[in-house]
Amino acid sequence: MINRVRERRLESDFTAAQAVVLASRQRIIIEESFGSPPDSYHFLFRCRSVSKLVSDVASYREEHRVSIQFSSGYPAQPPFATMMTPVVHPHIWPNGTLCLGSWKPGEKLDSLLQRIGSILIYEPAALNWRSVADDAVASWAKRNMDLFPLDQPFFSAVPFQMLSTR
Repeated sequence: MINRVRERRLESDFTAAQAVVLASRQRIIIEESFGSPPDSYHFLFRCRSVSKLVSDVASYREEHRVSIQFSSGYPAQPPFATMMTPVVHPHIWPNGTLCLGSWKPGEKLDSLLQRIGSILIYEPAALNWRSVADDAVASWAKRNMDLFPLDQPFFSAVPFQMLSTR
């Protein structure tokens, strides 16, 4: 049986993702989408982030791939986001799973992509010290707050309200 609420939401999210790609000035790219409407994506984020820490020294990379999958219970259940390239961050588990915090069923894909971008660039407002996925990286980040954000925000030239396709 087809879940019409889910199908409409996935269609709306696909349109919203396309708007984000344009608004991000090609810093976010839809590399692949699966399904009709898509219920799984591979996104490319072009921004500076930390790819590894060795002896408290950060290595950086400029491109990051993220997989986002929507379960059959979406939008009531949260999407599942996983890094496909190495990134270390207080809100990314060592296995690459992004800790997205509490899920609100009203949050759409465009907002989620903006949150992931904020995580990747270590935007200070996106750091929640009460809920970390990697304690060692959180310790490093607290000692290096002067480095953040690592890159420009994704949507600095476009008010975020304009991105929503409600």
